[in-house]
Amino acid sequence: MPVRAVLLGGLAVVLLLGGGAALRSRAERVRVVPAHRGSLRATVSCAGALQPPPGGELRAPEGGRVVALLASEGGVVRKGEPLLRIDAPDLVSRSLQARDELLQVEAERKTAVAEEVRARKDVEQRRATLAADGRLLEEKALPRAAYEASEEALREAEARRQAAEARLQSLETGGDDPSSRLALARARARDLAARLEALTVRAPADGVVYGLPRRLGETVAAGQVVASVTDPGRPQVRVSVDQPDLPRIAAGQRLVVTFDGLPERRWEGTLRTVARGLRDVAGREVAEVLGEIRDPDRLLPLNASVNVEVVVGERSSALVIPRAALQRDGERRFVLALADGRAVRREVTLDLVGTSEVEVVSGLAEGEPVILPGVGRLVPGRRVEAAP
Repeated sequence: MPVRAVLLGGLAVVLLLGGGAALRSRAERVRVVPAHRGSLRATVSCAGALQPPPGGELRAPEGGRVVALLASEGGVVRKGEPLLRIDAPDLVSRSLQARDELLQVEAERKTAVAEEVRARKDVEQRRATLAADGRLLEEKALPRAAYEASEEALREAEARRQAAEARLQSLETGGDDPSSRLALARARARDLAARLEALTVRAPADGVVYGLPRRLGETVAAGQVVASVTDPGRPQVRVSVDQPDLPRIAAGQRLVVTFDGLPERRWEGTLRTVARGLRDVAGREVAEVLGEIRDPDRLLPLNASVNVEVVVGERSSALVIPRAALQRDGERRFVLALADGRAVRREVTLDLVGTSEVEVVSGLAEGEPVILPGVGRLVPGRRVEAAP
């Protein structure tokens, strides 16, 4: 081989090796963010559905048919306002019968009072007659037989008076004795009249009515819920929580609710109860939890679907880094930090995990620059420099 070719080949090798070394020694530019103190909120995003708050349930006092709907679903009602009316023919019949029985007993009482008055007056007259006959007997102006006849007439009059008093007493005994026929008739008529009046279901308080029967003629059973009246300013929200998120959910946590129909508004509330039982919803295992929010302006429609964030943790001064900077090595989590011009692995321990940031409780110091991921994979020990 000519000497010139050998020299040129050797020069090419030298240049190639020198270029590779230069490339290896050149620092890679990376984006860095210092670990810093800041507020952090960790949330669990869920789907939710509004429902009216509990309380104010109204139940059918009797079984029957709905014959009148006197309020509109979702309408504002005042205390005592009629909402619906139920027809119970058997109750109506018994109420009319009880009223007739009361009228009959009152008529009997009126007759008994008149009989007692007549009997008492008859006794008074018979006593007066007997007294006069006694004086005549003493004067021997009247036969004893006539006197004895007056005595017998008085005894009979007294017996009639006692019978009249007994009849009157059995009817009223002072008017309020629960054992008297009149008191029993009055109580029965009053009770049935009250039950008849209760067939017109009325609002127990000011609020919004919902849950009314769907149509006239609908049959309802005694005790069945036929309406509810509640304050719409504090609706409940039923939240579906995915199984992996359930351990982070607890009663008392803060809720933040948004509604697609009013995207600029937010409503806050509190989680009240957490059900640990799971059910399948579209192939997902979810638990249902219940919260309450405040809507004083009554902007949210009842039964609306809403977006819910459950605030599972908050820190006002947490050491935070971007979530994107985290890397995983099995069960370990680490970041690459910039130290002395090189990428250095730092294993970290986390607490709160937010949407875009995480809280670091060990493994990093405040102000330490953390490398954000780039186009290629960066290995520890590589020379790096922060991009401007």
